[in-house]
Amino acid sequence: MGRTKTRLCHYDVTAVFIALAYSALLMHFSLVKFECFRYTSLDLGIFTQSLAGFLHGRPLFNTVEWQLYGTPNHLAVHFQPFLYLLVPIFAVFPSPKTLLVLQTAALGFSVFLAYVLARKLLSPLEALAATVLYAFNSSLVGINLFEFHPVSFAVPLFILSAIFLVDRRERAFFLVSGLILTIKEDAFLGVLSLSLWWAFGDEISLKSARKNRPLLLLAALSLLYGAVVIKLVIPALGGGYLYGSLYTEPRLDRQKLLYFLLFNLSLGLLPLFRPRNALLLTLPWLENLLASRPSQTTFGFHYPYMVLPLSFIGAVFALRELDLRRILPVLLSVGLLVSLATMPVELNQPEKPLPLVYPSVLEPIPGRKAVEPVIEFLLGSNLSVYTQPAFYPALAVKPDVYVYPAGVEPDAVLVNVKTYRGRLYLERLQKMVGGKYRPVYSRDGVMLYIREGLNVSVFGLVPTGS
Repeated sequence: MGRTKTRLCHYDVTAVFIALAYSALLMHFSLVKFECFRYTSLDLGIFTQSLAGFLHGRPLFNTVEWQLYGTPNHLAVHFQPFLYLLVPIFAVFPSPKTLLVLQTAALGFSVFLAYVLARKLLSPLEALAATVLYAFNSSLVGINLFEFHPVSFAVPLFILSAIFLVDRRERAFFLVSGLILTIKEDAFLGVLSLSLWWAFGDEISLKSARKNRPLLLLAALSLLYGAVVIKLVIPALGGGYLYGSLYTEPRLDRQKLLYFLLFNLSLGLLPLFRPRNALLLTLPWLENLLASRPSQTTFGFHYPYMVLPLSFIGAVFALRELDLRRILPVLLSVGLLVSLATMPVELNQPEKPLPLVYPSVLEPIPGRKAVEPVIEFLLGSNLSVYTQPAFYPALAVKPDVYVYPAGVEPDAVLVNVKTYRGRLYLERLQKMVGGKYRPVYSRDGVMLYIREGLNVSVFGLVPTGS
């Protein structure tokens, strides 16, 4: 029997190195941001507590969405049954760090898949250039560093589904598309767009429709799935779909148009060079551009989780069909410069927020060292805790950790009075409970209060006033 030899060229090795380097660097950034208590937008804590709920007998329950919306579990806010696939790993490693590592691994793998897709359609040099543009893209970094979201797993899956389409493996494409639909209720827009784009890749005609009836059926089923989940399933699980109000007054403004331009410049404008990409990109773009939430058109958030991989797919096909070799170095340079200018990473807290960029700050918050033993103490206790967003993710493996004082009377209160949010949260709590708490720890602005009447040993903590 003959033996087939697979040779890796130096372009392939370089692409693998880029994917590994991206994963290592972003994993480091993610863990540093966590250790510095810079995950303050609640989502990492929400998903940590939701998955920890499986360990406490309340699957997908988290206190934030319960307090804000009265929902019994996360599925009543966002329909993301994909989370069930993460339960076995989280059960072995129950920590918010687990989610950050998994997220970075998924996005790092998407860099490798981006090269695999490009390599199938382009020359090795062009494929590597496209991969570099993708790996250093500011939107990819933003998805990676803004909290944790299951939608991060959709990024590699969209690129993988495009690979299956190129390889004519329709059954595999259908399976991956079904998995994407479970990641979030709006993911049907991406599956719908990708199916229609491929079905009518040659021309929009009855001939193409007849030839690609399975893809059109998938597109129709995706649309039906999205409508049923948003209109029926989520309202049945909770009180109604919360995010429909984002589109009651759709409009475009300068910020949105500038974001659209900069995003596409970060990919060298390549997605826009191919008119047929309109079928691939219009719906996901409209979801962000028409939303009233400014964060959906700001670099540094997770919202381009569909737009980015689909735009990359469109860019690869533009490179395949158009002769852009002469200007490719210029496009690559422009893309890298724009990504650098919009990169949502700051080593220190900026004095003024950058326009259109929400940065992930890697500088430790005030009182970082002082709060670490308190968190360790609380994690080892059975105390219910009220705290501020900066400390919520680290404590979220506990079932009864709160960031809103309404309707709760926790056993312990942990705040940093040197930060504005710490003072604000403490004032709210004091108005609610008056003098029912006694301070047991005070250091560098970090304060731990225990409810009066509780006989709690705080052995190992520095006492107040020391």
